[in-house]
Amino acid sequence: MPYPLSRFLFLPLAAVLGTGCMVIDGPDTQDDPCDPNPCTQGDKTWCVNEEGNARCLCKQGTVLRPSGACEAITALNCPEHTGDTSEPDDCLSRAVTLSADTSTQRQQSIEPVGDYDFFRVDGKLRTVYSVTVEPGAGALMPRVDVFDQGGQWLTSQDGRPKAQVGFKARATAPYYVRVSHSPFDPSAGTGQYALTLTPVGEDLHGDSSTEATTIVPDVGGTSTPTNRSGRLEYAQDEDWFAVSVTQGVTYRIEFNTDRVVPALAGFTREDVKNPFATWRNSFVEIRAATTTTLYLVMYPDEGETGSYEFRVFRYN
Repeated sequence: MPYPLSRFLFLPLAAVLGTGCMVIDGPDTQDDPCDPNPCTQGDKTWCVNEEGNARCLCKQGTVLRPSGACEAITALNCPEHTGDTSEPDDCLSRAVTLSADTSTQRQQSIEPVGDYDFFRVDGKLRTVYSVTVEPGAGALMPRVDVFDQGGQWLTSQDGRPKAQVGFKARATAPYYVRVSHSPFDPSAGTGQYALTLTPVGEDLHGDSSTEATTIVPDVGGTSTPTNRSGRLEYAQDEDWFAVSVTQGVTYRIEFNTDRVVPALAGFTREDVKNPFATWRNSFVEIRAATTTTLYLVMYPDEGETGSYEFRVFRYN
């Protein structure tokens, strides 16, 4: 998620951290939360393991309604009409399956006015996917929406004229892409389009404190500093890094300005929901007022994606 950028280039942690000692536990073996299946309520019997948590979804052959109930698929909740050869495909349950293993292209059309085209992507855990929709003949201004396996909306992009959006699979499960005419265009647009789905690859760094990549800072002044690198694959991507910091020590983060300089948010072990500061600068210095875990979160500023590189130093 985007975090409002503060104007601070330096912020002592004394203002945000309490006293305490740092405790580091070894990794625990995670049991499958879906074994045995805890989903026994009504028709929500499909269990999906999402990062160690069980999520109960509507069983196959039913669709989730706004009331929260699972309803059998009919023409009332999944419209049918004439159009291209892929119809009916106006709801998640009738989505056209795309290959998630290789780059896939497909030619379709939005016809008639108000048409939706749904596509299914059988996502693999931690894999990032890119979807591009380019309009062809006609007056279509495409919009792309992405939904998870439970039908929860994740992200969207409107074309100007091409629409491109990325998403990361947080579970090995189906994800859905919907193509429609953009509501930002008041005209009743229809027309042809070309859709391209590309698996970008596995995300190198986690998107939360529990998945953070651990960094051991280099001693300031070393002649052989360690270069850390990553890539922001899409506009909503976040890369989390964990640094064990010691009271009274100053830490400096330096970015390689020959690459993308991402926005940076700082969190602590005591509060991983609210950043104590955010920056967009070539370097940041932080003096630790207590011993704790500091989380450095790289994210795109104004949607700017690409590769980045940085170093972390400690100065006693």
